[in-house]
Amino acid sequence: MPYGGTWHGHQGMERFFLAMSRTWESFEMPEQDFLASDNTTGTAVVLTRVRARARATGRDLEFPILQTIAIRNEQITEIHPYYWDTAAIADICANPAPTQHQSH
Repeated sequence: MPYGGTWHGHQGMERFFLAMSRTWESFEMPEQDFLASDNTTGTAVVLTRVRARARATGRDLEFPILQTIAIRNEQITEIHPYYWDTAAIADICANPAPTQHQSH
């Protein structure tokens, strides 16, 4: 992943979002499904459909992300994202679209 790694605390989240903004020209989440308990402590699960454009290549990609979110005392303490196809994301971000050659 172009922005893989472990990010801790408020400063870590700032660095994460800066890395995301360097990677994606646009990043939309048109659909999200939440599964969570009513407790102030527990785990929420979020399935998100993403539509994004890579800044470096201008290529578009749609992909799902599943996130588990740990909640303690009404605060988010951990987020773990799971991407279906990290190779496709890395490819879109690193490799320009193939050019189309026309026959004469």
